[in-house]
Formats: sequence, structure tokens, C-alpha cells
Amino acid sequence: MRFDDYELLVTLDKEKTLRQAAEKLYISQPAVSQRLKTIENYWGVQIFIRTKKELIKTSAGEKIIEHAKQIVETEGLLKENILINKNQVEGKLTIGVASLLGYLIMPDLLRKFLKEYPNVNVQLEVGSSSKIIENVDRYHLAIIRGNKILNLENELLFTDEHYLVAPKNRNLEDEPLIEFQADPWYINQMKQFFETRFNEPYNPQLYVDQIITCRELLLKGVGMTVLPSVITDTMDLTQFHTEKVEVDNIPLLRSTYVSYDNQMLELPQVKTFLKLLEDEYK
Repeated sequence: MRFDDYELLVTLDKEKTLRQAAEKLYISQPAVSQRLKTIENYWGVQIFIRTKKELIKTSAGEKIIEHAKQIVETEGLLKENILINKNQVEGKLTIGVASLLGYLIMPDLLRKFLKEYPNVNVQLEVGSSSKIIENVDRYHLAIIRGNKILNLENELLFTDEHYLVAPKNRNLEDEPLIEFQADPWYINQMKQFFETRFNEPYNPQLYVDQIITCRELLLKGVGMTVLPSVITDTMDLTQFHTEKVEVDNIPLLRSTYVSYDNQMLELPQVKTFLKLLEDEYK
């Protein structure tokens, strides 16, 4: 049954006649009579006994109308609650974020956001940018490194320069080279830089799956690698040898984007978190 069928039963019970119910609902009396017959056929019982004076509920009708009253009341309360909270920042927010950003920028962002909007339930998924892009339909917002996502809005948050970082006062040629997992274009840029800088084949001795692990190895005095400024900004570089990375005299840059479907901005929690990102990084 439709909601307006339940509403019709409640109105008939209150007004007691087909005519008064029709006037209340701004429809014709024959239409009310026909709809009542359809409802009774649905339940398989007579709901009202029609008399010349008024409608009288049957015993089955009393139960059905009580059920109808509960549905009408519940929906009315729900509509009122939705209207009151129409612009409230609440509900679920799903974010897919590249691993590096999940470690470095999301903790502070979420601390600020949840302090201001405690009624939002955040679901955060951290992974490689390629994984986030592959599963982008699962998120309200995707924060990725490298390339934009096709068919979505892509806002540039920031762009990193890159630096060769190694322990200070050591012979760089003797330091083991650390390579972290990244897309082929990025690895090729590092390869070109190292081969030009050291005039020998690119030959990493350490392989790690996360760029953040490179930082931890460097802090322990192990190896050398290339790091983006989003990482080097978290380090005391006075303790390290650093060089800006260029390939063919062009600085190596890496962009970070927040990507989303425009329709997601109709959700207050999405729009508000996006505004926080923009305020922090644009």
C-alpha cells in the first residue's frame, strides 16, 4: 500500500463519512469510495461498514486503522526531523586517500573536522592512488597523488617539489639507494635523475612498499632516496644532505588532487569537508 492509502484510512476514521473525507482530501467522493474498495481488497477484509449516518469500523478495520495511524504518525515525525536537520552536517562520509596522505595530512584534518562536526561518521580507506582510483565509486571524496581522475571534478590541493635526501657528511656514492613503490612514470623520473646525477646505472639496494618507510630509514641513518616536500617538511633537514631533484633541467613535481562527483556536494558533510581541505591547502 502507498502512504496516501494509509492517510485515507486515517482521514475516514476521523471524518466518519465518505463525503467529509473527500472534502478534507480535496478529491471526489466516488474516488474515495473506489480507493477504499481497493484497500479492502488488498487486506481481504471489510474495514468499514457503510451506514447512511456514518462509517463504522469492523474489528479487523480497527487493527488496520491503528496500523495506518502509526505509519502516518511515524512518517510525519520523520519528515519533521528531516526538515529540522536539513542543513545539519551529519551522516556518513567516505574518503579514499592515498597512503602517504593518509599518514601525513588526514589525522590533523579529521581532528579538526570531527571536533566541529561530531555527528558525522567518517569511513577512511587508505591505499595506493591506483587502488583509490580503481574503487573511486565507493567514496564521496578521493584524495590522490599524480594524475586526475577522468569524468570527475579534480581540485588541485598542492604540488610537491622533490629532494634527494641522504645522511649528512657521508659519501653519497657509498649510500644504499632506497626505492619505494610508485607508478612507472614516477620511477622512471627517479631513474633518470640518479643516472644523470651519479653517472652510473640506477641500482636500488632497498625496496619498500611505502614512501613513509623511506623517511623512517633515513631518520635511522640508512640509505638515500628522493622524497617529496610533503615528507621533507616533516623532517629536520639540518641533519641531512639535500638536493632539489630536476630531470632535464625541469623540477620533478607531483600534484595532489581531491576528486569527486559534483552531485556529492548536495551532502552537507561532503561539502563541509571539501571546504576544510580547500581552506588548508588552496
